This record gives sequence, structure tokens and C-alpha cells, in this order.
Amino acid sequence: MIYSEEKSAGLAVPLIAILLAIAGILAALVATGGHSSAGPRVWVPQAQQQEASQ
Repeated sequence: MIYSEEKSAGLAVPLIAILLAIAGILAALVATGGHSSAGPRVWVPQAQQQEASQ
């Protein structure tokens, strides 16, 4: 009975599945440009707050 071969094969299958899942997620992020469907958000300071502090 040789158990070392079965254990190594049993460990390789989940690792390959995890790596493929990570690669798929990264490919989806690259394809979408890393932006959400709502579009990029830009922070702009409000002029009213600046005038009130002066």
C-alpha cells in the first residue's frame, strides 16, 4: 500500500481549482478595467464649506 501518491494527487486538485478561480477573478477585473458599473467616483471639495470657514 502506497499512500503518498494518493495524498499528493488529492492535494493538487483543490490547489489547481483555487488557482483557476483566482485567475478568473483577475481576468474579470482586467476586462472591466477595475471599475464598478456605477462609474468612477471623483471627490470634489464643496465651495460652500470653504467660504464658511473663512
